[in-house]
Amino acid sequence: MFFLKYKMPSENVVHIRLEYGEAIKAKRSILSSEKSSLMIEKMLGRYKSLRGAELDLKGKIYTRMKEARANIKKLQVLLPTPKIPRILKRVRTEEKHVTAVKPEYHSEDIESQLREIQKRLEELQG
Repeated sequence: MFFLKYKMPSENVVHIRLEYGEAIKAKRSILSSEKSSLMIEKMLGRYKSLRGAELDLKGKIYTRMKEARANIKKLQVLLPTPKIPRILKRVRTEEKHVTAVKPEYHSEDIESQLREIQKRLEELQG
């Protein structure tokens, strides 16, 4: 048997009686809680170090991408622009016009088509 003493703010002493099994169970619970909190602290430390490494790598990637963009712009300035024949320019503009035009569907057209299909089905059955 164990006794725990707890002093209240008014200096009254409170005694709690625990059986041996309960005391062992409580100690195990406290120790497992401490173990869990230490493992969480360890994981957080590992996370912080990995996060720092990630941010460093992202910074390096960002600088490399800026360098690549600058190099591409330099190349665009240095390289001559290709001259496209007029025929190819016309074909490209015609393709743009063809893809830009979309057929419009009106509900009236669809309704009339549905009526016509229904009429054909009735003729085939009758």
